[in-house]
Amino acid sequence: MDSGIFQEKSGFPKAFVILLIFQAIVGSLILVKDKESPLIVILITIPLTLLFLFSVLKLNLNPQYFEYHFFPFTLNPKKIRWDEIKEIQLVHTDPITDFGGWGVRLSRKYGKAFITGGQEIIFLKLKDGKKRSFSVKNKEKLVAFLEKNNIPYQ
Repeated sequence: MDSGIFQEKSGFPKAFVILLIFQAIVGSLILVKDKESPLIVILITIPLTLLFLFSVLKLNLNPQYFEYHFFPFTLNPKKIRWDEIKEIQLVHTDPITDFGGWGVRLSRKYGKAFITGGQEIIFLKLKDGKKRSFSVKNKEKLVAFLEKNNIPYQ
């Protein structure tokens, strides 16, 4: 990867997907034992499992803009020009306590957040007052990108 750009893909924790599958199996077995149809459990769990399996947060940062795409939650990539950003912070967080879990989340402190796991986020305060937060897997490469491109951060 060229240090003049930063690209990263991340998905939901695989343990979360395994937990959903386990929950579906246990729920179905309980319903079958009670002579009820497990169809409702299956109809809910399979789409949720597929959603979590195929969800991908893509970050593409270059000297002109910060671009993100969180499939399937954002249909098209979104771009934020660096001159639209008032402040950038790299923050160590806990997805459960700070955001209430994973996915597209709303937080008073961190604004609209795109959380896929891990504990590192890039937090953007925009000049229009909006806040955006994104999970980051490789903080060291992100820091190298920001420093190489003279983009100030805290």
